[in-house]
Amino acid sequence: MTPKAILRMAKPFKSTIGAHMRLPCGDDYQRALADSDVAVQRAKYLIQHLQNRHDAVLFARAVGMPGYINMR
Repeated sequence: MTPKAILRMAKPFKSTIGAHMRLPCGDDYQRALADSDVAVQRAKYLIQHLQNRHDAVLFARAVGMPGYINMR
């Protein structure tokens, strides 16, 4: 994959992961937390299943999970 395609693929994850941190506690917070958890799970899955390590590292950094690549 090209780096541009990987960054484009990471864009929706970047905005969703951690969005709950900007909200006060309440219903919106719980909804954003659940969405964030799902996005993290999907991002981890994609990191583990990308074709090569370079693509996985680039995707992990773009999503905001740079340390996860070392734990897989």
